[in-house]
Amino acid sequence: MANSKLSGNKYYQKAREKAADIMGDKGKMSELANVSREKLQGLNFEDTKISRLAVNLRVIIRMLKAYANGSYRDIPWKSLAALVAGVVYFVMPLDLLPDFIPFTGFLDDFTVVMLISGAFQKDIEEFLFWEEHKR
Repeated sequence: MANSKLSGNKYYQKAREKAADIMGDKGKMSELANVSREKLQGLNFEDTKISRLAVNLRVIIRMLKAYANGSYRDIPWKSLAALVAGVVYFVMPLDLLPDFIPFTGFLDDFTVVMLISGAFQKDIEEFLFWEEHKR
């Protein structure tokens, strides 16, 4: 599970603490989605693996936005907490590998996103199904 692999990362633990604060406030949740989307847009993804992770991150951001606006609530609290923590970790400028280090500064961010999206893939797939059939 993603949390056990990340339990030794003090920066991820800090992200989890921030996530707990954000989850109770739909304004903060929406702001997190907006900030993470902006950060993601500013990155160049030539590597195919990173590109796939960016796609997963975009889905997670849409999921958080839908949760924040109340249109999607079919996600377990534990999954939501982990996904929010992963996005918080992504937007934190100072983490295990600071983001100002060209390219390598985002490796840990994408590792966290990869672990979390892998651990909660079922919830992500259910959101994608809902998103596709909501019309």
